[in-house]
Amino acid sequence: MHIFLLKNMTRCILFLSRWQTQPETARHTAGAYSSCIFLTIVLLILMGVNNIQAQDLDKIDIRDLDNISFDLLLDIDLLQVASKKPLSKKDVPGVVTLIKRDEIQNSGARDLTDVLRMVPGFEFGGDIQGVIGIGVRGNWAHEGKSLVMIDGLQINDFLFATVPIGNRFALDQIERIEIIRGPGSSFYGGFAELTVINIITRAPQDIDGVVVSGNFGQMQDAFGRLNGNISFGKKFGEVAVGVSAFVGKANTSDRAYKGLEDTVSFPMADNQTISPLSVNATVKAGDFQARVLYDRYNTTMRNGIGTTSLPRTFSTNFTSLVADARYEWKISDKVTLSPRLNYTRQQPWNLADSSAINPASDFNFLVIDKTVERLLGSLAISADVSKNLFFTLGTEYYIDNGNASSVDPPSSLWNDGRGNSSRSVQYNNFGVFLQTLLTTNLVNINAGLRLDKYSAVPLALVPWLGLTKTIGNFNVKALFGQNFRAPSIENIRLNPNIKPELTTALEIELGYQLQYNMFVSANIFNVSISDAIIFGGGGYINYARTQTRGVELEYFFKDTWGSVNVNYSFYLASNDGLSDSVRMQNPYRVWSYRTNTNGKQETLFTNDNVVLGFAPHKITLNSSFNLSDVAVGLSINPSFVFLGSRYAVSTLKLFVEGAQTVQETKSVALLNVFIHYKNAFKVQGLDMGVGVYDALGSNYDFVQPYNTGNAVLPGSSREIVLKASYRLRF
Repeated sequence: MHIFLLKNMTRCILFLSRWQTQPETARHTAGAYSSCIFLTIVLLILMGVNNIQAQDLDKIDIRDLDNISFDLLLDIDLLQVASKKPLSKKDVPGVVTLIKRDEIQNSGARDLTDVLRMVPGFEFGGDIQGVIGIGVRGNWAHEGKSLVMIDGLQINDFLFATVPIGNRFALDQIERIEIIRGPGSSFYGGFAELTVINIITRAPQDIDGVVVSGNFGQMQDAFGRLNGNISFGKKFGEVAVGVSAFVGKANTSDRAYKGLEDTVSFPMADNQTISPLSVNATVKAGDFQARVLYDRYNTTMRNGIGTTSLPRTFSTNFTSLVADARYEWKISDKVTLSPRLNYTRQQPWNLADSSAINPASDFNFLVIDKTVERLLGSLAISADVSKNLFFTLGTEYYIDNGNASSVDPPSSLWNDGRGNSSRSVQYNNFGVFLQTLLTTNLVNINAGLRLDKYSAVPLALVPWLGLTKTIGNFNVKALFGQNFRAPSIENIRLNPNIKPELTTALEIELGYQLQYNMFVSANIFNVSISDAIIFGGGGYINYARTQTRGVELEYFFKDTWGSVNVNYSFYLASNDGLSDSVRMQNPYRVWSYRTNTNGKQETLFTNDNVVLGFAPHKITLNSSFNLSDVAVGLSINPSFVFLGSRYAVSTLKLFVEGAQTVQETKSVALLNVFIHYKNAFKVQGLDMGVGVYDALGSNYDFVQPYNTGNAVLPGSSREIVLKASYRLRF
């Protein structure tokens, strides 16, 4: 029997025994009559509870779990990503994915893109200047439609609301990732339109010493990556202290970039690089917690913006400093008051190269040297009104101050409202949110409202409703949610008349547990964005509506030998009710056309069922097979991703002449295999691994999901990766 799995099963059983002796606490914590979705068995087996005494592990078998009641089995791991109240995954009012630390480590993932690619509906696209962003369910979520957080601290930039992610976050620091696949709950607001991704790092007591780790990658024709991480964490009585640092460098690709015009081509190696540097420090004393996060993400590129190609490499920086303090004041056993104060300073998309700063330079338009500061305060009160009713009422207020430096070109300055250019701008937002959870014998009801008044736009009020129910081994969720997003600072600068966008989502999730370690689920969704803020015509516009609908299917099975997780994602774009003249404004549209001699656009080809950049069909397989039953755990972890064909803008010459050509790309099959050696050579705390990524040599490309003239951004070729980590406890 694999000792690692057995220890964790023992911890789970002990946890359950405590739960059975405290039924009232259990009901308040997880809710009554909860339902089942696929990851719960994994969470049970992999759950880590500290400070458990040694047990007679050889007498425990995974099949013993079949004797544990269904409700208790599925209420082990609690999430807060979609609710202020910690809830079991089956009770969380949203379609959620939970990714645990062991899953990330076993997979040997190189960066966050490898991890998120396994999530149903997630894929990636290439933005301008070589940046890689997130797509969700056929929608380009990179610009303000995806909320990304580290330990609850927002990572989106405040200028354009983007989140570059390639080789950015230290996977070795992550304890878990909680994801809402759909609009965020009412208390997030803002960028939580299509998904919420909360990256939760390891607590100091989980580190309990020092961890040093790193990875090295070699592509076929060039260096791939070299990243290093060091983490310290310790609990001293009631005070826990943790500090982690991450530094590295990676090549986006070792292949050649070929622009849409025939004359532009250059090698990606050493021209398109990604260099992260981050420090994450926390202090927790009782119910008080303070955290400081410094994140500097440097990219180099030559492909520029749109049709612009650069003669040499330019450097762009995304820098953030976040200081956050919060306190959970338990006024009574049933009432908690949560004040929070946050300060964030950002310099996103910072490009201040000396040759570009010169006003006479052809690349002066690339210069951005702006700083944004946000001061945020919030206060929330949570209360268990009764054993069946819980609510959270909160308010938050923030002020954003933007400042341009002396090197920012006049064309990038803000308008002071009187027709004059200004090197500073200020906006503020006041928000109020209410969430309630009502458990009944018939159905669990989660409902919420959020009101926002952003200084640049009218008042907004959005509702949210989720119903969950368990019947035997079957569970169902019915979800309706809206999310309001005000335009970001640069959205407004480039279009003073830009309006907010409103996302509406309808989802139904069905799940069934076939046996104690096997379950399936299906999710049907319909997501639409009214007055969508999109980039088109050299600036930002409100497009009437973007909409996708589809289905996500998942199957999961786990036993002592390992696990298998298979999912299938499908989306279909919808343009119902939109005229041809409106569709012509959509930069996401798959559309080939030319301008005829009469000056009218003549359609050559169109496919309105899909959008640029994202495959409507996606299949993933993520598996792990244990090769050893002893403490020195050896496992092999194959994963596979199949992406159907995608569409990309393919001809620039026609585009320049008032036309556009799109081309269907071939489907892609990505096979990765990682061998993980835990407690290697019987050295406690030493983990090692080796893997090959894109073993089939498919040469994946990041397609730009909107038309601004950028060619596809080549991804890496086949890459061999070595990983090592050592934990010293003291």
